[in-house]
Amino acid sequence: MDNLYNRKKIADEVYFTSVTDEKFKINRISVIFITDLSDKASENAVLPRLLSKCNEELNTMTKLNKRLAELYSANISWSVRADGDYQLCELCAVMLNNRYALNKEDILKETLDILLDCIFKPYLEDGKFSEQSLELEKQNQIDDNDAEINDKTSYSYLKAYEQAFRGEPAEIRWGGTNDQVEAITSDSIMQAYKRMISSMRAEIICVGESSFDGVDKIFEEAFSKIERKPEKLIETAVSALKSEPVRFSETLDIEQSKLVMIFKTPLRRKYPLMVMQHLYGGTESSKLFSVVREQMSLCYYCFSRLGYAKGFVTTECGVDRKNLERSEAECLNQLSEIAKGNFTDDEIRKVKLYIINLMRSGLDTVNGVASKCLSGILYPENAITIEEMIKQVEAVTREEIIEAALSLKLDTVFILDSDKEETAE
Repeated sequence: MDNLYNRKKIADEVYFTSVTDEKFKINRISVIFITDLSDKASENAVLPRLLSKCNEELNTMTKLNKRLAELYSANISWSVRADGDYQLCELCAVMLNNRYALNKEDILKETLDILLDCIFKPYLEDGKFSEQSLELEKQNQIDDNDAEINDKTSYSYLKAYEQAFRGEPAEIRWGGTNDQVEAITSDSIMQAYKRMISSMRAEIICVGESSFDGVDKIFEEAFSKIERKPEKLIETAVSALKSEPVRFSETLDIEQSKLVMIFKTPLRRKYPLMVMQHLYGGTESSKLFSVVREQMSLCYYCFSRLGYAKGFVTTECGVDRKNLERSEAECLNQLSEIAKGNFTDDEIRKVKLYIINLMRSGLDTVNGVASKCLSGILYPENAITIEEMIKQVEAVTREEIIEAALSLKLDTVFILDSDKEETAE
């Protein structure tokens, strides 16, 4: 894959990347608009929903979907997410490769034309997005925001995350708040659209069986009609450790309590941190799962995650409220055990194999390849081949794992407390 990787500038802060791999039978073309997380997050989140549903020519969702169905079930989709201090707003087209067309249709070009119209020729009524469509997509965004809150594992993580990165762009949720969504008007969403196409950095990533010949020129022509005044992105910054850990809690009528701890690290050595985090809580043989959950039966679930861009590692547990103190103490103890070097060479070997398998399997889909490309674009340390990544993982030493564990300092503790008593299974 990596020897076919190609990225070039086609307009002011607009870049085109293509990856050709014949193992795929489909093609994926995505346009990712990148901006700093800000108080405009809600408008930025609602906008791709609107753009993906219709355009000037195919001015209803029914017409758009019918045309895509005629193109061998091609698809136009959207996504919005936070990544470090960035908000990523994506419009994506997926289509069958041309050589499988029964009547020699140019499936790629015709689907691409629809995608371009969705982005550059949206359906407007009197120069504005349809009020009815806007209200529908606002409600959909509110529903997604509520879904994150209703999932108490997700909610607990978000509460801890917001506190850990208070005062930084990362504090802002990808979809903003419900109040901010409610406040969106036809005028403000139109301003958001103009801001997106004229000032946000754009990354176009094409992955699939096609060579994508000429696709770069098509995008270059489309962007040449836009007066671009790109904003300067703020580089995602490693978060500073608080002088003292912040502890806070909420009590709800839920079946099990949630414990989230966030540790910060100044260490900028990704692969030692990655191996250490998986050894700590990233696999079913990790310390958190095998000891805290299985051996000691202190929790229903127990895992960790690594946020390298912001420099943090989490511990996340679902526990009976009577076991909260013991669970927290034992999670801290297991991290301490790693810092003392109390793990075997066989544990290291298993963790490395697990990570390597994840890396390789990530290239089995067009989405995975596109994600790999974008990761390397946003964060230069990721701009290496999978084989180079694997070598970095394999080279991690026991001493580096210990160093990584020692670098973690507790920053934030959040407890979502249950008012019920249950016994962990």
